[in-house]
Amino acid sequence: MPPSTSRTGATKVLVLTDFYPIGLQETFITPELETLSSLVDHVTIVPTNLESLVEKGIRSVPTNVSILSDVWENAREKWQSMSRISKLLLSKSFIRSCWREKRKFSTPFQTTLGESAYAMHVSQEIERSIDLHEYEAISSFWLNRPAFIGAILKKKYPHLRFLSRAHRGDIIPKIGSKTIPFQPFLMDYVDEVHVVSQDGVNTLQSIHPKASERIVVGRMGVMNQKQNHHRSNDGKLRLISMSRVVDVKRVNLIAESLSFVSREIHWTHFGTGPGMRELEEKTTSLPSNIEVSLPGFVESHGTIHSALQSQPWDILLNVSTSEGVPAAIQECFSYGIPALVTEVGGNPEIVDFTCGHLLPSNPTPEEIATILEEWNIDNEQMRTSALNRQREMFDIQKNAQQYVKSLLKNN
Repeated sequence: MPPSTSRTGATKVLVLTDFYPIGLQETFITPELETLSSLVDHVTIVPTNLESLVEKGIRSVPTNVSILSDVWENAREKWQSMSRISKLLLSKSFIRSCWREKRKFSTPFQTTLGESAYAMHVSQEIERSIDLHEYEAISSFWLNRPAFIGAILKKKYPHLRFLSRAHRGDIIPKIGSKTIPFQPFLMDYVDEVHVVSQDGVNTLQSIHPKASERIVVGRMGVMNQKQNHHRSNDGKLRLISMSRVVDVKRVNLIAESLSFVSREIHWTHFGTGPGMRELEEKTTSLPSNIEVSLPGFVESHGTIHSALQSQPWDILLNVSTSEGVPAAIQECFSYGIPALVTEVGGNPEIVDFTCGHLLPSNPTPEEIATILEEWNIDNEQMRTSALNRQREMFDIQKNAQQYVKSLLKNN
């Protein structure tokens, strides 16, 4: 699009996601988006994932948020029908960078070549749809493909302030490579990277030491809630877990551990995914003292909040192999619900002995069962500590305001 002759005077921000708000993933974005939209005049969201299968569902967004679903759908359709030659032509300006990444970071040449074509395609579709001269900033929720697209746009529109969130999976490269494809490129153009954990900051700074000053801790968070005063008063331990049912989350490990517990337990898992059928099969063989509820995907975030507020819960379980700082822990802490989690990623930055329990990074079912068997339902001090930890470190309104302040720093 040609440059605008004048600014509208409104503060407009472009937000790049993976799928959100299309599909069922990235639930953690909702509270931050709501806060962001309350602090600027207009937000435009562009989902950038053109390849993965799309799950059903679309989330509601504030009235001043536009979803460029047509852009996403058109880009997706074109990409899937595009020839190899067409993609190669898109990536031609990055060929030298692809060779550089191969030599310096061991990233396969074909991988970076494909990533550059992908990012160029999406960035061009965005440019055809909106006038970026009217925008003040770009915010990416991931430090991989969405951020690469943001870097391409920032290079072409240098007036834009460009920030990216970073978590865990978008920091750690695959085995055999020293970095995620084109992360070195985007590090040249991003103004700041806000990583949700200090563990992530340390990792990213070790990969890109020249960008260390622009890599900072930028915690996300959740809305402050009223403490849940409902308690299990029948001796039954009530567990909750919330995540996608995928390998990295190891939800099956929870089911396996429950088979070694003799006390009465009720376990509820919110979330679905490709491993749902296997999880259902595992739960059918659990002993009679274990009750299981698998609601699957819950479209309304309010439904989960209603459950957290109105029902008794004793522990949140998270046994992932890798994490940033899970939103599920923050959500439960906001109601005063302690957590039992693996000591991975940023988990130790939110959970300690005062507000829960840290498991080894690769616990056995028996180790998890031992903790559950001995858990004290009446530990009010732990519940209060969980609530205070969320208030101090993971208040979304306070943290999002800091992020937006940095995002609009030059305006």
